[in-house]
Amino acid sequence: MRIPWIGALLAVLIAPGGSAMSAARRTALREQVREMFVHGYEGYMKHAYPADELRPLTCGPLLRASDPGNMGIADVHANASMTLLDVLSSLALIHPSALPAALERVNQTSFASDARVQVFEMTIRALGSLLATHQQLLAFPSSPAEQAARLGVQGEVDVRQYASRMLDLARDLADRLMPAFKTSTGIPLARVNLAKGVERGESMETCLAGAGSLILEFSLLSRLTNDSTYEDAARRAFLALWHRRSDADLLGNAIGAGHGMWLQPGLSGVGAGMDSFFEYALKAGVMLDDPTYLDIFQDAYTAIMNHVRTADGMIYRPVQLRLLTAPQNTIIDSLSAFFPALQVLAGDVDAAARAHLVWWQLWRRFGGIPESWDVGLRQIGWAGWPGRPEFVESTYYLYQATKDDFYLEVGERVVADIRAKTTTPCGFATVKDLETGELEDRMESFMLSETLKYLYLLFANEPFPNRNEVFTTEGHALHMPRPLLQPPTAARRALHRNEDVQCPAPVGPTLGGLAVGARGRAEYDYARMLVWGAAGGEEELPEGGQCTVPLPPRYSFELVLSPPAHDAAAPPPPPPPRDKSPGTDKVRLNAHGDFEIANVDGLHLTVRWRLDGQGYDVSHIGPHRVRTGQQVVLTDRKMAGLVPRPSPPPPAPHAPAELLLRLTAVPPSSAAGRAHAHHPPPEPVAVLALVAATATFGRAFACSPAAGLSFAVGSGNVPLLARGSDGCAPGPWRLGPYVALVERGGCTFLDKAVGAARAGASGLIIVNGPAAPGDDDDGESAGGGGGALVRPSAEGGDAAALEAVRDLGVLFVEHNLGRVVAQLAAAGHRLGVVLEALGDGDAGHWDGGAGAGGGYGRAGADDDVEGRLVVNDWEICNLRVLPAG
Repeated sequence: MRIPWIGALLAVLIAPGGSAMSAARRTALREQVREMFVHGYEGYMKHAYPADELRPLTCGPLLRASDPGNMGIADVHANASMTLLDVLSSLALIHPSALPAALERVNQTSFASDARVQVFEMTIRALGSLLATHQQLLAFPSSPAEQAARLGVQGEVDVRQYASRMLDLARDLADRLMPAFKTSTGIPLARVNLAKGVERGESMETCLAGAGSLILEFSLLSRLTNDSTYEDAARRAFLALWHRRSDADLLGNAIGAGHGMWLQPGLSGVGAGMDSFFEYALKAGVMLDDPTYLDIFQDAYTAIMNHVRTADGMIYRPVQLRLLTAPQNTIIDSLSAFFPALQVLAGDVDAAARAHLVWWQLWRRFGGIPESWDVGLRQIGWAGWPGRPEFVESTYYLYQATKDDFYLEVGERVVADIRAKTTTPCGFATVKDLETGELEDRMESFMLSETLKYLYLLFANEPFPNRNEVFTTEGHALHMPRPLLQPPTAARRALHRNEDVQCPAPVGPTLGGLAVGARGRAEYDYARMLVWGAAGGEEELPEGGQCTVPLPPRYSFELVLSPPAHDAAAPPPPPPPRDKSPGTDKVRLNAHGDFEIANVDGLHLTVRWRLDGQGYDVSHIGPHRVRTGQQVVLTDRKMAGLVPRPSPPPPAPHAPAELLLRLTAVPPSSAAGRAHAHHPPPEPVAVLALVAATATFGRAFACSPAAGLSFAVGSGNVPLLARGSDGCAPGPWRLGPYVALVERGGCTFLDKAVGAARAGASGLIIVNGPAAPGDDDDGESAGGGGGALVRPSAEGGDAAALEAVRDLGVLFVEHNLGRVVAQLAAAGHRLGVVLEALGDGDAGHWDGGAGAGGGYGRAGADDDVEGRLVVNDWEICNLRVLPAG
């Protein structure tokens, strides 16, 4: 049976964005990951247990290094079966039948080992897993038969009996780590001997992440045991680090636990040595319901977005802690691939999706994330990949937030690469060099406890827990029971009155009103260029122009409010000195829980980008923090009557930048019929709508249609002629009006336009090219279906040629249109196009306001109008200016 033509059309439309993954395929991938997990776990238990790790190439145990200087192994080898401990909390989910035997083995574990280990690694791998397992076991039913049924084993089993033992082991381990906290600053030492405490001559150097990522595990342990010692120590360490932030709210990497000063090279960022501090700031706020940690996260995140994020919003690179400048060589490391996951949890899904694209391109290029990457040189620094989970974790979070099947496809590629590159007869090996494929005889425990766990969760579609539950930085799920949450004080309730903390629902990219997913983001091809460059099998820069560089709005900045000068020609007066401690005569919290500003003199307001993309909110009034949902009411009479009236934008050449193009078709049976009195000509039916970019030469579509110009907004349906070529060779002249459709490439945009004009066309549509060579292996589309639109240009073009195309309208569209046109034309449809201006509900943007300045203006003679403030055309949404009087 033949597929109806509209069905074939829909098949074409769906393909470029990647077809939706079927439930059967997703289930198959989930089970494939389960088999991989079981393979690695059983391989460890058979060939390595009770050693800490497995040698997957030789299928033997990896023992603790005799050289204490080999910290890569010594830091995590406690002679306590660390792989079993780290994986324990994942067994109930992925390999439940193995849980009873695993618990019995852990029941016999002892931490009384003469082993110098890292406090951070023992906390996240062992302590976190023991606490998570304790909470899991308490959630099992009391009936042994029901427990056995849940675990998929025969008969009866009682795993709840081990719950108290897991908590006892956790407390014993924490007690052995506590000597590290005995410093004058409260910042713990990096290492401690589990049997002897702090060894003589122990180094005082530690790092931000190592000392500041203990608050989740230690706080939960304190609340469960009713002993505040652990939480107090971790909280003191966390705050001690934050109190040593720079004036820009940035934190360093290495720090001296004794003197509390940042050590060289004095870099700040989100990578190795710093990453999980920010993660635990946000997650502690969630799990503990403590705004102290949330406030710290918000301030730290603002500093990261202002100084660590590149101007294009794609990369988070290290910067000098004091100078706020990036090093000469910009190096990013694989651990910072966790940051998109954190951004999703914080509600900044758009920024997360943008950053994830760079890591995805790195994975596509190398089949893994190299330990370090030189952004400027596009070269690997350290080529290893030990099975790190950070990229997979971010992929899981983004899928949960967006439900975009693109992230399932990313996970499928990751699974395929792990299986092809790292699988051994008894486990999964570390990739020593991604470029050569050389392997190393080691399987880190996080390959099972995190990487495969997040992949399993991705395909199992496990949602985020809707309670005070978080995944630790090692992937262990912890939650604070409600009775153990500390109630807010009266002062806290007053400060947080009117607070409305919520995450905006993410809105994905669209093309002509159709959702296109992550591949349809304007930044997709730009991220590819950042990693691959213009060569290397990837598409080259657009003809006649350059790749579009994304420029997200500035995340946060300060404002000094002062009334506009009465004489517009006079220079503005200097702002008054900053008032660092404004009194209640200037700023107060009113009875409604909102801030009132009665006097703006000396006040500095900080505004922060809203995560819903609607503009800015005031986040600080001097030292006062404005909570989400709180309003700022400006009652100073000097500022009355201000309204959002941006400065008029400069005239933009060839505006608008984009139009909505509708493809119309008349089926062959209707097109073949003759019109007569009883059968009028058939009406064309719109079958596809998409955004088209206008050229910066030829006819400007913003102009009103002139006599004889039929290809314009509002001019109706215009016949479309697909030439089936690149339009570089002269074509036959045809009686117009009609629009020619040609393929990209072969000659310049201007050459194509001249040829179309000489052939009698009223307009020209240039279709982007198909997938680039080398991309077919994973379904990528180079320039089609997911790339950013470019505006055809004619820089350096001959004056005579430009004059020849003066009345020709030129558009550029993605490859979708060419594919649909070819299919419909082959089926005998009569085609046409209609142009419309983009409305508020359509995709795309107008170029006319680009670069327009913002500000404020008076409401005119009507001074009783409530005012608003705008900055660069973005409204400050929570700030109102009350009328005078």
